[in-house]
Formats: sequence, structure tokens, C-alpha cells
Amino acid sequence: MSGFLGRHECQMDAKGRVSFPSAFRRTVWSSSAGSCASLVLLQWQDTHLDVLPGETWKKIQERLLEHRRARRDGGAYLRRITASAIKVDPDQHGRIRIPTWLGDKADLNRTVLFVGALDRIELWNPVRFEEHMKASGADDDNFADQIFG
Repeated sequence: MSGFLGRHECQMDAKGRVSFPSAFRRTVWSSSAGSCASLVLLQWQDTHLDVLPGETWKKIQERLLEHRRARRDGGAYLRRITASAIKVDPDQHGRIRIPTWLGDKADLNRTVLFVGALDRIELWNPVRFEEHMKASGADDDNFADQIFG
């Protein structure tokens, strides 16, 4: 799988639908069938939503189940994640619908920023994203040295 990279702003319509940027569509849609792989939309961090391809979600499900089995309180965390997750099927125009209750949790409104995060796509309020980028990064130099050498 080639990773999701870059950022793209898209407009959400009055029905809560937003189109996938074409760069991400090529990665998500099956080239042979012309259809989209299964996607899961969820919030596991307070700042944004994540769109996970089926293969990424499957790995996360396995880790959630392991966590629930290993910890007495693991069921509560699993419920918090699964209660904030829904399957989304893009329509023929490449749009997904973001339910109001989920969009509100991430402060998504008219403009949605799609951010590639390798194995997933993050959906951000553009203002919140810029604030997050300014606030984070204190250890980026150390982290960059570990990754890029």
C-alpha cells in the first residue's frame, strides 16, 4: 500500500458530505473494480477524526480485542472507540457523509482539511490543525534524527 501523503482542503455540503481529494481516492479505490475498499470513520483523539482503510481497521480491531482480554478495564476503552466509529461507504461521486454528532466532536464545519498520515487519513478543522502544528514539535528534532538518521 502506498501511504497517504499531503493535505487537501475540501468543502462539506449542507448534508454533511465531503469529497475525498483525488490523490487519496486513487489509494482508497480499487483500480480493478472501480469501487472503494471498506472504510471506518472514527474519533479516538479529541482533535480530529480518522478515516481508516479496512486493512488498517482490521489490525486495530485485533489490538483492541487483545487489550480487552489483557486488562480488566479494557472493555471500557473498547466501547469508547467502537461507539465513536462508523463504517462509511463513499457514493458514486467519491463523497462520504460525516454524521453531525461525529463532525461536532472534531469541530468540523464547512471546510474540512484532509491530512495524509501514511496508513490513514485525518480529518481536521483547518484552524485547529494550524494551532496543533504550532503547539506541537518540541521533540521533533530528536524524533527526526531517529527516523531520517
